[in-house]
Amino acid sequence: MSGAGVKDGTDVAAVARGVWETRPARREEDTKVAGVAGAIARRYALDPTLVRVAFVVWAIVGGGVLLYLLGWLALPSDPADPVRRDRAVGGGRRGAPTLVLIATVVVAIATLAPAFDGRVMTFVALGVAAVAVYLLHTGRSDLGVPGTPGRPPVPSARPDDGPVPVAWDALGADPRRWSLPSAPAPAPAVATEPRPRRVLTPVTLALALVAAGLAGVALLLGIPGVTGVWVPAAALAVVGLGLVVGSIRSRATGCSRRGLVFVAIPLLIATVIGSLAVTSPDTEDGFTGDQRGVGDVAATPLAAAQVLPGYRTGLGDVTLDLSRLAPGGPPVRTSVESGAGDLTVTVPATADVTVTCAHGLGDMDCLGRSGNAVTGLVDLGPDGPGGPVIDLQVRNGVGDVEVRRG
Repeated sequence: MSGAGVKDGTDVAAVARGVWETRPARREEDTKVAGVAGAIARRYALDPTLVRVAFVVWAIVGGGVLLYLLGWLALPSDPADPVRRDRAVGGGRRGAPTLVLIATVVVAIATLAPAFDGRVMTFVALGVAAVAVYLLHTGRSDLGVPGTPGRPPVPSARPDDGPVPVAWDALGADPRRWSLPSAPAPAPAVATEPRPRRVLTPVTLALALVAAGLAGVALLLGIPGVTGVWVPAAALAVVGLGLVVGSIRSRATGCSRRGLVFVAIPLLIATVIGSLAVTSPDTEDGFTGDQRGVGDVAATPLAAAQVLPGYRTGLGDVTLDLSRLAPGGPPVRTSVESGAGDLTVTVPATADVTVTCAHGLGDMDCLGRSGNAVTGLVDLGPDGPGGPVIDLQVRNGVGDVEVRRG
């Protein structure tokens, strides 16, 4: 096959050609949405659950929905499946619906536009996906079922059928036309085996609950380095291990992993959101201020001396109101950070503000500027220079960011 010939090579063009020429078909039997994950799993002899989880991960990080739609367009439907008019182009021809093509264009614009505006994580995710496809094909091109399976077989005469009986045998001399009754073959005995008890899911969930509880206890005890994201991450690690064990044992024992997938998806979302915190290198080790793993942070200092060097939370909102600072105080410098949550900072109407805003997902209004990042913005206010001096560093992973004047 064309893919096998480049298994040990490094020619990217040859690998891309092999991926295209041996691309699988989407079967109706393993369709959850469009059968893309099932087709990829069948082509490279993988567990479909792991492929679906990978698509979910990429959808959260960036570009996963676009990748799935491109797979829907690129992979043909299995010719052995009946034509589904709700999934066919033009109503009667096989292929992805026209709506999918339109959705792909819309999703591509929505995915790539923020990436060109500074959301580099999307480019990283798409690059990792391309590398994953390259490694998958070069390492497993000789496994699975390449090409388009399920084509209807072409009827042909078998060589062991012998000559065709004559059309007319008035004397009945052709023994191939003799029909003698034969005793019916006895039905084979079917051994009834007891259905195996599927203990993987309940055992895995119990261990995941224990792991999450231990992470929660560590968070309550204030162990250094432990944040709120450890709770879903610990449970996700156990559930992921259960999925791996289930994928290895599934064909031998029939154990089901569906329940674990339903649990893994929300845990994965919570872990990714919690881990998207953007922290400053100069405050990573020696942070001082109001820091919490989980919970909201709110402060309304009345004097410059009451402003802490930083306000940080892993999961929660941060609200800092500096509009009530007494005039004539020394310059104020502080940072506001959250892994997942909304950030709201209010500065005095006449303050001379220097602000840097950065965030991952969500809306941002940094003194009237929007986008993914605003660096070193100097805003002297409507009255010009001469007001309180404030230096702000605002960073957020997921959530809205707003810096406004009071």
